[in-house]
Amino acid sequence: MGDPIELHVGEDHRVAGLLQGHLTYAGMVSESIYSIVHKREVGADYAYNLFFPVTKRDIVLAGVDLHVESVNDDRIVFRIRQEPSRQS
Repeated sequence: MGDPIELHVGEDHRVAGLLQGHLTYAGMVSESIYSIVHKREVGADYAYNLFFPVTKRDIVLAGVDLHVESVNDDRIVFRIRQEPSRQS
């Protein structure tokens, strides 16, 4: 796994292989749900929110594996797995 990435609400991180885009931490909509935004910039400019329960720690987004180490209302810490997922 790669180095930990820490994002505070509104901060983003460019992710290689993620459809030429960024991930942005959008905070928590409730005590049990957090949101990550996928922003795409190549081919078309758009963004969409994804919502996950706080218990969801392994996420596959556009073929990129993320492991969430910690999440709270102000920040998220995750790692990107180096090898692409074979799950759909």
